[in-house]
Amino acid sequence: MTIGSSPEPFVKTLVRIAATLLSIGVVSVALAAASGRAFPRAELSSVSAYASVPRTSHPRASKHTAPRVATPAPADGPVAADPTPAGEDDSPDLGVVARADLPTQDRDPDAADPDAWVRPMWYPPTSEIEALPMMSAEGPRKGPSVRARSAFIYDLDAGRVLFQKNADDIRPVASITKLVSSLTFMSLQPNLDSQMCVTSAQYPSRNGARSHLSTGDCMQGWDVIGAALVASDNRAAIGLAAAAGTDVGDFVEHMNEVSEELGMESSSWADPSGLEDENLSTARDIAKATVAVASHPLLSMVASAPFWDVVRIGKQPRRLFSTDHMLGRDDVFIEAAKTGYTDTAHYCFTTVLDTPDGRRVVVTLLGADGKQTRWADMNRILAWLKTA
Repeated sequence: MTIGSSPEPFVKTLVRIAATLLSIGVVSVALAAASGRAFPRAELSSVSAYASVPRTSHPRASKHTAPRVATPAPADGPVAADPTPAGEDDSPDLGVVARADLPTQDRDPDAADPDAWVRPMWYPPTSEIEALPMMSAEGPRKGPSVRARSAFIYDLDAGRVLFQKNADDIRPVASITKLVSSLTFMSLQPNLDSQMCVTSAQYPSRNGARSHLSTGDCMQGWDVIGAALVASDNRAAIGLAAAAGTDVGDFVEHMNEVSEELGMESSSWADPSGLEDENLSTARDIAKATVAVASHPLLSMVASAPFWDVVRIGKQPRRLFSTDHMLGRDDVFIEAAKTGYTDTAHYCFTTVLDTPDGRRVVVTLLGADGKQTRWADMNRILAWLKTA
């Protein structure tokens, strides 16, 4: 696995250390620095310390100095499916800690009340996720010119909704589903060093669906999550279930539990990849999932990488590029982002980004008619944020 442009052995060692530390709630932010992308508060050494620093200390508050890799972003639509014959499922037992073994918590049904909401026990102790219940507030309907059918913009520093357009309309969300899949994967506390081998069980349900992986490809857990989040690979997303030591049906049940725990009140999930039209959510709920990914010490590094080198055991590594066009820009810093497309969902995009003046903003766009429409919407939103 290589993230960004970092040396392979160094990155792999740091990822392994971080994965170990994550299980006890402490993560070295040197991991993010090794990915070729500056961590928002790179001088800190733990999640709890990371949570306590005011935004005025943000090293990108006045200028963007993070190393960037301008990479070609392939289309997010369907490509040819893998024709490789089905193989035997020889994935080993990963020895995963079951969700049932985690501490339980009482949950108030009023998730919109910040005082009532309880952080999921599986989530690392970072402060930014505390914004999730406040994101249920109503916001202005007047704002930037947005052509996407649904939109939601939230200022994480100010703690307020800046703009909403049909933000609570329930829609298919395509590959943006993979954000919830990745959070579910981490909630099951997988062993990222363990192998997952691609089998016919991970074959996409829709003809022509995107996958860069072949039946028989074997890789470690972090390469499964990397392929799913960076390249939006569908077989990798489906393979997250096996990499977490469970089957797809149980994994989808966990997805619904995770989204409920995060206060995603109008979401329901049918498969980990987002191919099924029954993966339903809203712009507001997806913004919450995006913040949860951006605030997660490990997932944020993956969801902001311009490329990912998947190390397939016994084969040559394969470099997979991000589908996010925003990563090549110098005027914003992407903390996490995900694209999505199906014929039903249309073109979707969600991100947590830092503006040049240091503001931390989440933007979600669902249901844009054209491939370039979502990027044009983002250009208009970024221009509007300069005065909002």
